[in-house]
Amino acid sequence: MPSAVVERPALRRWPLRTELIGVGIAAALVLAAFVSEPLWGDVHARFPPLSALLQPAFGPGLLLAGAIAALTILSGPRLALVLPWRRLLWLTWLAGLLWGLGLALVRGWSGGIVEPLTNPAEYLADIDRAGNMGPQLSNFAENIVYSAPEHWTTQVAGHPPLSFLFYVGLDRIGLGGPVWGGVITTVIGSTGIVAVLVTLRAMRDGRTARRAAPFLVLMPAVIWLVVSADGIFMALSAWSIALGALALETAGRKPEVRLRWGKGAHRGRPRGFALALGAGVGLGATLFMSYGLILLLPVAVVVLVLRRAWWPLVPAAIGAAAVAAVFTAAGFWWFDGLSAVQTRYYEGIGALRPYSYWIWANAAVLAIAMGPAVVAGIGAAAIQ
Repeated sequence: MPSAVVERPALRRWPLRTELIGVGIAAALVLAAFVSEPLWGDVHARFPPLSALLQPAFGPGLLLAGAIAALTILSGPRLALVLPWRRLLWLTWLAGLLWGLGLALVRGWSGGIVEPLTNPAEYLADIDRAGNMGPQLSNFAENIVYSAPEHWTTQVAGHPPLSFLFYVGLDRIGLGGPVWGGVITTVIGSTGIVAVLVTLRAMRDGRTARRAAPFLVLMPAVIWLVVSADGIFMALSAWSIALGALALETAGRKPEVRLRWGKGAHRGRPRGFALALGAGVGLGATLFMSYGLILLLPVAVVVLVLRRAWWPLVPAAIGAAAVAAVFTAAGFWWFDGLSAVQTRYYEGIGALRPYSYWIWANAAVLAIAMGPAVVAGIGAAAIQ
């Protein structure tokens, strides 16, 4: 009798290869951005492609960051798979917050949390000019260009008014100044990674969400998210997309507008409309925080495509239109602001640094911010 031959399943080598290819492409892109900088002239980046200086520091925050990193690497993957979902979300947020704080506090409380908002080009520099922001919205765009007698500072001029109004609002309720501004910015910005997990799970991929949690905690971008207003933009955008994903999970493909009571009532479906409406309001608000965030709209569309459902477009469009209508009624037209920002950009640094470098080097910056683990995940997902 011939011996039985046991066939072993072939090893899945391609996912590993695509992960390595993804990391390799990202590394090559970053290296090219750094090495080729002299060929493009002055790109106005002190450590190309980053606007940063190579100044190692060894402050007390390094111990906190090191401890969080070690615990996340050693225990994160296991805890992510066994913890109850809500506990995992809270732990992910806390770990990401402490990791980011640790990195920021390497330069101390003042240098890491407070000073980023005291820069004369930041939002707080124009707080005293805010006054009653209602009337000023009508001429907000006029004060963007350098030629305006009292032009806004760089950050205020470079963004739609809602980002500035956020810090004005903090000041009006007694939470003004760089300390409160820095703390609140840190707390809000750190929640963005939680929104990513919520979105993944709502897209019926709970296992991927759990496996991604430790990597999101240690993502290099966290250092920017906890010390910059950009973190608020990211958090608002991420939560808006998460609301849209939750709307699809809650209500299904064909929700009913009218709530029916009694037997057979579909109580989750009107809730789906409310969540989609909230997603639209959030995405509309992001457009009035940063002009560039209009590029996130395709991300929201991808969520709809993956779930093969288009009904959230209606309530989301209503929510976004409502935000736009409020600002338009107050006197700020988004396209006028965008045009003025383009003018100011080429009045200043845009006339000096080569656009031909940054059109591709920005991808290298994104690769650095995401980190090798996320880049590897993108590579692995490319063939699935």
